Amino acid sequence: MRSRKSVIGGGMLAVAVLLGMQLGCNSTQDMRSGYGVPASEGTVNATEGENGNTNLEIKVKHLAQPSLVASDATVYVVWVQPRDAARQNVGALTLNDNLEGSLKTVTPHRQFTLTVTPEASGQLDQPRHQPVFTAEVDRSN
Repeated sequence: MRSRKSVIGGGMLAVAVLLGMQLGCNSTQDMRSGYGVPASEGTVNATEGENGNTNLEIKVKHLAQPSLVASDATVYVVWVQPRDAARQNVGALTLNDNLEGSLKTVTPHRQFTLTVTPEASGQLDQPRHQPVFTAEVDRSN
């Protein structure tokens, strides 16, 4: 018969293992601000989605309207650049009146560079302007 102490200890270990597994699948990190937007803040949350995909939630605040960063820009575009693969447009991030914005999207990649650029259109296949945010995402664990 097990002692009460070993049952509690084993239960605590199981909780710690489960918490560690969940934290390994969930990664929120700050994005680096680029030139021209020093007061802006941004985060990217990468979590495991269906079929091994990566769910992304990008949030920004204190970010200037796109036209103030690049004169022809009307929107911010989020790009995913996997290692050894082409850069992909994964969606447009628009700002509200409080200069806050967000985008939820999905990518099949687990390791990539995420960038946000001001652009004239959300339908581009390559960025035309320098990034306002950059982050390295690695969900390979």
